[in-house]
Amino acid sequence: MVELLVVLAIASLFSFLVFRFYFQAGRSQTTLVDNLQMQSSVVTGVNKILREIRNGSEFVFPRLNEKSPVLIFSDFENNFVSLYPLLNKNLTQKEGENIYDIFAYTAETKTFNIGAPVHNDENLQLMCSNVRDISFNLANANSVTITVTFKKGGKTFQTISEGPLMNSGDVQ
Repeated sequence: MVELLVVLAIASLFSFLVFRFYFQAGRSQTTLVDNLQMQSSVVTGVNKILREIRNGSEFVFPRLNEKSPVLIFSDFENNFVSLYPLLNKNLTQKEGENIYDIFAYTAETKTFNIGAPVHNDENLQLMCSNVRDISFNLANANSVTITVTFKKGGKTFQTISEGPLMNSGDVQ
């Protein structure tokens, strides 16, 4: 009887350790997949922003060596493109702090009437989501340094990138 109890105790301990290892591996895998998905969305969002900037010909705002959450530049067709954060109320409530979406808006100079400006939703494009903070800093007349902090699920990711203009121009 004592031998049977010892065998049962050893078997119970072994099964406890196996199940514990199994469930920890499952949690680790879930965490890893969540981090990889966030990294993928970070890379995609930053690449969209950089691709948009590369279409520019000259920076309008901010000025050289200034930081701003907004970037305005003109493209090769002399349209003005604005990159700016807009508060995402659902993500802000979920994360418990201000979380933004980054949008690009193109103001077409051909159809723009300064006396009666009109917002055209077709010219609005979502660049990325889950942004806690973004700043644009003109490093020189032809490139901008972009610092973006992303937050999702309580985890924070930060990137620093430099975006050159494809069609070089001057800072206004």
